This record gives sequence, structure tokens and C-alpha cells, in this order.
Amino acid sequence: MNASTTRRNTVKTIVIALGLGTCLTALPAAAQFPESPVTLVLGSTPGSAPDILGRIVAEGMSEVLGQPVVVENRQGANGSIAATQVAQAEPDGYSLMLMTAVHSITPTTRSDLEYDFNEDFRGVGMVASVPLLFVVNNELGTPDMASFVERAREGDIFYSVPGIGSIQQLATEEFADRAGIEMTVVPYRGGGNATNAVIANEVQLFFAGIPPALPHVESGALTALAISTPERSPAAPDVPTMVELGYDGLVADNWHALYVRSETPDDVVATLSEALNTVLARPETAEMFLNVGATPWANSPDEQTAFGHGEVERWRNVIDEQGLTFD
Repeated sequence: MNASTTRRNTVKTIVIALGLGTCLTALPAAAQFPESPVTLVLGSTPGSAPDILGRIVAEGMSEVLGQPVVVENRQGANGSIAATQVAQAEPDGYSLMLMTAVHSITPTTRSDLEYDFNEDFRGVGMVASVPLLFVVNNELGTPDMASFVERAREGDIFYSVPGIGSIQQLATEEFADRAGIEMTVVPYRGGGNATNAVIANEVQLFFAGIPPALPHVESGALTALAISTPERSPAAPDVPTMVELGYDGLVADNWHALYVRSETPDDVVATLSEALNTVLARPETAEMFLNVGATPWANSPDEQTAFGHGEVERWRNVIDEQGLTFD
């Protein structure tokens, strides 16, 4: 190779390098998520347990992410209005939803949903475990579960629910089947009304969320016979679990978890998950959660997605085995 050829090749190499440098310089820097506020959609009313938990998480995640996490309440239709909104949003992580156990039930109880829970959503992570308290009217004279079951076998037992197709209804029906008793469901509008119905003896029991029921248990207006989670709750440490009472596997956790569109990029989901779990690890978060009877529960996006799919299958089996209909 002569000197002229060498110079031409050197010049060509420099030109290519300069060209590449120009192209590389022209490429925009990779966007850091999030660059603008994130919306957390709730399918519940302001002041409800999901609303309180969602706002605690939103405030904490805002600090971690460096961008506001804005809460938007879109209540109605057992949370399906909010879920539809998030399912139709851009899969960019800027639209989050706080889902609860009912979202794993409605795929079986409703045929008019505009989304597919398993296909359209992926988990970011669990937020909290919220147990159900099995509370009864004091006039029954049943201070424990054994005496309640004995009384229920005599008949004329009615139970309240905050809506047909709720986790409270399915948990009560599963219990009745296991205990060999029959009871009649009476729907009310919301957990507060369903709790008050037991106090007034319009119905005899309610598998209640801790927030509306625990104050009445502590005042003596209601008797709590059991709790639905695998372990006792710090909010009601003296109340035995269903498992302790011999009902193995009878667990009904009104869980709360964050979800996004299923197509949301992995790195965005990882950022949201890390922020969420940072908030859940704080002692002050556990203290604030305890005020609504909740316990922080952290997991990974993959674990939450698999958990949600398992819950859909679990409640579908309960509905089929009990022959429940919701028309």
C-alpha cells in the first residue's frame, strides 16, 4: 500500500468517525421516567379505606420519584369505571391504578367489562393487606364461632354485603359451605351501611372491612368472631383467624395493589415498583396504614401479576362451586 492510499483511507476513517459523531450528537438523550406528574386512579370514594391508602402511597411516591403523583377518584361499578380509564390510557406508566380484591372477582361476575384484567394489566406491586372481620349482632348470644355455627344451623340468619359480587359475599358463602349452614344475603350500599345493619339487627352478621367495623367492636356494639387473613391483624390482635378456628385455607384478603397497562415498559415498571416499596418500608407508612386496619405488603411486579391471576382463578372456582349468580 502506498502513501497516497494510506492517506485516503485515513481521511475516509476520519470522515466516517466524524459522521458517526455527528449522528450520535444528534440523538436525543434517553428520557428519564417520570418527567411529568403521574396519575393514580382510584375506583373508590374520597375518605374510603382505598382512598386513604392510595393518598398515603401517592404522597410518599411523589417524594421518591421527584414528580407529583396526583390522585383521581373515579368511583362506580365496583371499580370498573376507573379500570376502564386506565386500560385505555397510554402504556407509559403515567396512569396507575390502585386495584382491590374486587377486580379479581368482576371478571367472573360481569360480562360487560371493557377490559380484560389478566390481559390488559400488569402488577407494579402489592400495597396492603386489609383483613375482613366476621362480626355478629350481640343479640344472637354467640360469643365465639362454635356457638354461632350452632345457632346458624337453626336457620333464619341473614348477612349483609356492601354490594352483590363483593369479596364479602364470596367469603361469607365460602364460609357457609365449609360450616354446613345456610344464610341469606342482603345487599346494602357501602360497608358503613352494611355494618350499621348488623348493629340494628336488620341482619345478623357481616364479613366487614376493618375500617367500618372495628370501632363498633371496640365499643361493644358488635362481636368479632374471626378475621379472614392467615395471621392475626395488629389492628385486632385478640381476634382469631379462620385458620385457627379450623377453617384451613379460608382466607379472604381485601388486598390493595398498584397496576399499570400490560404493555408498560419493564424499566418504567421497575422504577414505580422501587418507589412503592421504598414507601412501604418506612415505619411511618405502617403506622398510618394501621389507622385503617391495613398492613403494608411489598412484592415484585411479577409476583403481583401472578398473584392477581391466581385470585381470578380462586374466586371463579368459589363462584362455580357455590353456584352463585349475579344477574
